[in-house]
Amino acid sequence: MRKYSFKLFSNNVQNNPNLVTQGLDFVRKNADRMFIELMVVPQTPKEDIDTFADWAKGVEVRIHAPHNVMGFDAGDKSKEKENCQILSSSQYAADVLQAKTIVVHAGCGHGVEYLKETARQFKIFNDKRIVVENLPLYASDDAPLHGTTAEEIKYIQEQCGCGFCLDFSHATCSANALNADIEKHLSDFFALKPDVYHICDGDIKSVEDKHLHFGEGNYPLKHYLNDLTEKNAYITMETGYGLPENIDAWVADFNYIINMEQGE
Repeated sequence: MRKYSFKLFSNNVQNNPNLVTQGLDFVRKNADRMFIELMVVPQTPKEDIDTFADWAKGVEVRIHAPHNVMGFDAGDKSKEKENCQILSSSQYAADVLQAKTIVVHAGCGHGVEYLKETARQFKIFNDKRIVVENLPLYASDDAPLHGTTAEEIKYIQEQCGCGFCLDFSHATCSANALNADIEKHLSDFFALKPDVYHICDGDIKSVEDKHLHFGEGNYPLKHYLNDLTEKNAYITMETGYGLPENIDAWVADFNYIINMEQGE
């Protein structure tokens, strides 16, 4: 049975505790079909992670590590020490919350040298819970990225033994940017046997990851879900930008995807 998650941020403990408790309560009531993915924001106090863990009792939690916009970039050799420090907070959260996976972005830079640097640093991280996430060709701040093809992700996996997080929107965007066939691009990623997935809606012809709520775009979501995820997949709903006031839109997304799954 597939399980779906809301995505919360560790700083929500401070800036929107009501959102956290609402989300956790809903997930707890639907524990057979849901989990939480927690993005651990850099410099989150350990006390806040401990508070979240206390609030999250009875809820399965997976972890997402910071990405380049938050200062983490495994493709940059000069940031090795900083990257290890930033990642340590995610590892602490995974320890406290008994998380089975930590999603980590590949890194910035186009070219073999950046890809090799990411693989080298992943070896240094030396954490079997890490799953590398595929990326679009460019980040939201126009930084060039790697980990945009199945070949690059496979190289990282082979070098350090990590798992894989398939982000459907990132894959769609990178296929468009590379003038690649979207279906083949996605099939190549799926062949790597992802451990976890990220899904949202978007523009099928765009190179921009829009994080739209389900039904707001034209992604073939039913195809993505039913043909390109396993029956027991863990799938994070990465829908919506900004800090929502409540979980209503996320609940609507959950109901939308459950109904879509039932129609497979």
